[in-house]
Amino acid sequence: MSALDPCDKERLLEEFRVYLERLNAEGTQSEEEVTGAAGNENRPSPLDLRTLLGEMAALKNEIRLESRQFKGALDDLRGFGEALREHNDRLTQDLDRLREQSAQTRRLSERQLLLGVLDLHDRLQAAVDSASSRGSSAMARYLAPGPTRVAESLIAGTRLTLQRLHDLLATHRVRPIKALGQALDPHTMNAVAIETSSALPEGSVLREARRGFTHDGELLRAAEVIVNKREKSS
Repeated sequence: MSALDPCDKERLLEEFRVYLERLNAEGTQSEEEVTGAAGNENRPSPLDLRTLLGEMAALKNEIRLESRQFKGALDDLRGFGEALREHNDRLTQDLDRLREQSAQTRRLSERQLLLGVLDLHDRLQAAVDSASSRGSSAMARYLAPGPTRVAESLIAGTRLTLQRLHDLLATHRVRPIKALGQALDPHTMNAVAIETSSALPEGSVLREARRGFTHDGELLRAAEVIVNKREKSS
């Protein structure tokens, strides 16, 4: 509710005080005083109680009207604030959903890229292992020294490329799964064959057909392993 203007309030109180003092004045005015007062055109006439009460009632109605208008404006502002809060909540939810979708898309793209790098890694590793197993005999070096040196240079270059791939995978937090000699873990390993060996307990991994890897602690590619199965004694 709006407060009464201080100037108007002070004026009304002063007029009301003057009116009460006139009522308590001793005696009544003489006809000459009344005539003299009536003849003095510049002197303001005293404010009677009815006029004062009328002005106060008018001010009260004006204050009541302003109070309604203020309450309506306050309700409108409250409604606008509530609508704005709901809009901000929806916007925040949409942004969170977009961030999650973007993160999932980025993780999926990174996963596909890393799987491609692992496939290239396997091919290079197979080439290096094959060349290392064959080697180059002394006779081959004697009969064809040039081609032999070229082949050895290619193998050395392949090893260097393979090492760079190792470093790249490590930079992206890709780690190999330790499988050899371990018990078969169905969460990170797939048994592709069974062999028999007395050197390891049954269910242990004898060899890796394809190495498995993790990315940020999560499975990126399961290892394909050959598992030991002991023969039953007769």
